[in-house]
Amino acid sequence: MKTLILNSTTITLQLWDTAGQERYCSITEQYYRKADGILALYDITHPPSFCAVRGWMDSVKDKMCEGTVLMLLGNKLDLADNNNREVTRGEGERLAEHYQALFHECSAKTGDNMDELMIHLAEMLVTKDVRQCEDAFLLTQDAAQRSCCAHRKK
Repeated sequence: MKTLILNSTTITLQLWDTAGQERYCSITEQYYRKADGILALYDITHPPSFCAVRGWMDSVKDKMCEGTVLMLLGNKLDLADNNNREVTRGEGERLAEHYQALFHECSAKTGDNMDELMIHLAEMLVTKDVRQCEDAFLLTQDAAQRSCCAHRKK
C-alpha cells in the first residue's frame, strides 16, 4: 500500500508485485485484466530484461481494460553513474511511446524518483476517474433529455 496526499486528498494505491518469469504469465494476466494502473519494469543495467519487458507490454496491451494507466519504468537508476547502464533513457522513452505508456526511471533500492512516479500515477488515475464520472453524468443527462417523459415536461 502506498498512501499519498494529492491536492489535499488522501490517495491510497494498492500495489501488487507479480513475478516476471514466463511461467507466471497466466497468473499475472488475471491481475492486470482489471487493474487501474500497470507498472512494467526493466533493469537499465541488464539488456535482456529490456527485451523481455516488450513481451510483457504486448501481453498487457492485449489484456488490459480500456483506460488503464500503463507505465514503463527503467529500474536500478542508482547504478547508472557507475558505467553500468546498458539501456539508455532514450531507448526506454521510445519503447514507452510505442506502447503509449508513461515513462520514468527510478531506483527501487534507493527510492530515487519513486515518489514522483507514484504521484504521476495517482494524478493519472484521479483524472481518469473524474472523466468517467463526468461521462456517466453526461450520459445520464442525455438520456433524460431524450426520454418521452422529459419531452412532456417541457
